[in-house]
Amino acid sequence: MKSYLLCISILLWATAPASARTWRGIEPLHSTRADVERLLGPPNVDKASHWPGYDFPEERAYITYSSGGCEEGLPGRWNVPKDTVIEIYLIPRRSPQVSEMLISGKEYRRIETVHTPGNYYYVDAEEGVTFSASNDVVHTISYGPSSKDKQLSCGEYKYAAPVAPGATLKSIEHYPFDEFGNIRYDDATARLDNFVIQLFHLKEENAKWRGYIVVYAGNRSHLGEAQFKAGCYKNYLVRVRKMDPASLFAADGGFREEMQVQLYLVPSDYYPPILMPTVSPKKAIVIRRRLKSCAEHL
Repeated sequence: MKSYLLCISILLWATAPASARTWRGIEPLHSTRADVERLLGPPNVDKASHWPGYDFPEERAYITYSSGGCEEGLPGRWNVPKDTVIEIYLIPRRSPQVSEMLISGKEYRRIETVHTPGNYYYVDAEEGVTFSASNDVVHTISYGPSSKDKQLSCGEYKYAAPVAPGATLKSIEHYPFDEFGNIRYDDATARLDNFVIQLFHLKEENAKWRGYIVVYAGNRSHLGEAQFKAGCYKNYLVRVRKMDPASLFAADGGFREEMQVQLYLVPSDYYPPILMPTVSPKKAIVIRRRLKSCAEHL
C-alpha cells in the first residue's frame, strides 16, 4: 500500500505550485537517515526491514529511504543520495475525521478505489501529502516529495495504454484483478478465462469497462518476452473467448526480478494502470532469442 501511495503522489505533483511539508522536522528528499536518527533515535519497529518504523503514543511511523540515484528504465525514483528520506508513512492510533485533517479552502484531488467503494485518497500534490480514508475516517497519512522538488524526479511512470494529451479522466487506485508468474500456458489461460468472464459481466452493465494485461519480463528473459506474452494472452481472449479487441490492452511493463503478469479491470473514463518496473534494462539478462510459441518459457 505504501508504494501505491507514493506512486499516486508522484503522478500528481507535476502541475502543482511549489511548497513543502515536514513531519517532526523531517522533509522527504532533504532529510537523511542520520537526520532521522538524530531527531528520533534508532527505529524501534521492524528495525531490519526496508521500512524501519517508530512507535509514538499518537501514531506509528514508517520511513522509506532512497537506495541511490536514477537508473535507466526505472521511473518514479529520485535523484538523491542513498539513505535520503523518500516517504514518511503514518498510521494514527486515533482515526481522525476527514474534516479534521483537510485544510479549509485548500484543493485536494480525491482518488477513489474501483473495487472498494467508499474508500478514497485525498491528495495535496503541492505539499506531497496523501490521506487514505473510508467512511469519512482517515486511516493513514503519507508525506512524500513536494512539487518544488520535481526536478529531482528520475522520470514519470507510463500508463498501460495511451492517454490523449489534455484528456479529462477520473483518478483511481489500481489493484490487479489477478496476477501470476512464470506458469504454464494452459494454467495462464485458465486464469485469463476467469478474468474475461468478469469483464463480460461488467460490460453487460456498462460498456465502458476495459481489460488491461500487463506483463513484466523477469530479470532473466528472452528478447521481447514481455510484449510477446502480452500479445499471446490478448490474442487468446480475442480469438478463443471472443472478447472485443478494442476492450483489451496488452502492455510490456519492463523488467522485474521475476516474470509477472497483472490483469486489471478499469472503466475507460479512468486513467489506465501505471507500469512499475523494478529492474533496469541495463541489469537484466536478456537471451538474444525471441520466443516462437506462446507455450514456451524459461
